[in-house]
Amino acid sequence: MEEAVPRTTLPIYRHAFDWDELTNEFRLPDVFEKTVYRWPADQVRKLQEERFRKTMQVGWNNPFYQRRWRAAGLEPSDIRSLDDIVKLPTYTSDDVKDSIEANPPFGDFHNIGTDLASRAPLKMQTSGGTTGLPRPTLFDARAWEAQAIVAARTLYIQGARPGDVMQIPMTASLANAGWLSYKACHDFLGVLPLTTGSGLVTSTRQQLEIAFRFGTNMWHSFPEYLIRLAQVCKDELGRDVRELKTKFLRTFLGPDVDNSLRRELEALWGCPVYDGYGANEISAGAFECPERAGLHFMEDSTYMEVVDTETGKPVGIGETGNLVATVFYRDLPPVIRYNMRDLGRVLSHERCACGSHFRRMDHFLGRSDAMVKLRGVNIYPMACLPGVKSDARTTGEWVCIVERVTVSGVPRDEMQVHVEVRRDAGSREGLQEALEKRLKDDLGIAIQVVLVDDGALGELANTGGREGKPRRLIDRRPAFNRNPP
Repeated sequence: MEEAVPRTTLPIYRHAFDWDELTNEFRLPDVFEKTVYRWPADQVRKLQEERFRKTMQVGWNNPFYQRRWRAAGLEPSDIRSLDDIVKLPTYTSDDVKDSIEANPPFGDFHNIGTDLASRAPLKMQTSGGTTGLPRPTLFDARAWEAQAIVAARTLYIQGARPGDVMQIPMTASLANAGWLSYKACHDFLGVLPLTTGSGLVTSTRQQLEIAFRFGTNMWHSFPEYLIRLAQVCKDELGRDVRELKTKFLRTFLGPDVDNSLRRELEALWGCPVYDGYGANEISAGAFECPERAGLHFMEDSTYMEVVDTETGKPVGIGETGNLVATVFYRDLPPVIRYNMRDLGRVLSHERCACGSHFRRMDHFLGRSDAMVKLRGVNIYPMACLPGVKSDARTTGEWVCIVERVTVSGVPRDEMQVHVEVRRDAGSREGLQEALEKRLKDDLGIAIQVVLVDDGALGELANTGGREGKPRRLIDRRPAFNRNPP
């Protein structure tokens, strides 16, 4: 007689949540595209209301939110619908850091018991951690899968289909982007993910050799590295990257409001370029459809607001402010009115030509906490992008360096913009003057431009295939030493 096998007591991943319940609530890419994505605005709003009420129930059971909301004089009965969301105080990464310092290592923000990891599978992702320890965000199994479904939807709408091959030159580390694309492709699209890692893990030449060998026809990476791939393909392989017949590039264009960066990438690669916006707390928060007339918020998974950077009050369509997110699929931790201090603006509430009523935002416009005030004018380093890209003699790489100087005994803050010049640019005559004029027009204040050689900013600005996002601000003022060289 066959002996009965005892049931395991280990926290097995596949037992951690109800798969059917998850995919019924957050529909898979092809089903989503035919249903929720095309619902009328009032039906989308009704769904958001239902999910918001559930999210608030989770929030009131979390000590981090309880403390903040009761300090604001709120009770559960005060928040009845999404119209009431503005009554809730926002929070920032600084508040999360305070929670972690008071209750290490995860803070009461996570509201995690010491034995939870032994009872349920968890995944930890972090912020960039450019200063100090990175800020952790835990995912339970359900949230880990939900965020990948959200990312898969965006790729599907942009044209990804079973049998495609996506190359992901982002290391699957504590940062989220590489994992997100891998899981979206592998788990929910039937797309082969080539997880080659950054240029430090797999050299740029090898990245291209792999792409040609295995038929890569989609890429997800930062613009700076996509440009480098095209250059290395030409210089070292003697080939045109357009030979890959790439279906599309998925990237993060930043404040490319004049589409100069998009045009450069599309000319190099011969394919459409799709912008995206997200963070490890919210997954793919906004994405471009094939119309590329703004980035659609992923309305059924994350409710996005735009608030004034000073007052925190909601702003109107077309007005710039901080993006604030409330996530409908996260319980560990809940994310409710998280002020990401990323600048954005809503472009439209109207139906897109693609058929979706999901609201659309403009490109990511920079960080409000990276703002520098010079002679009474607010300067956002990311706003330099169009000016730097305006002359083909530059590589498109730049970094702003802010220092405190003393003029006639009076201290004042000054900023230089260091701009790389292409090796094959020829004469630099008039380039500095042209860039300074363009930046003055764009920023509203005179800024000194310093021209540097091709590749000179690689270490300082974290470009040239290195891990992580490029650094656009180096603040050398004694009281603001956030990004020391």
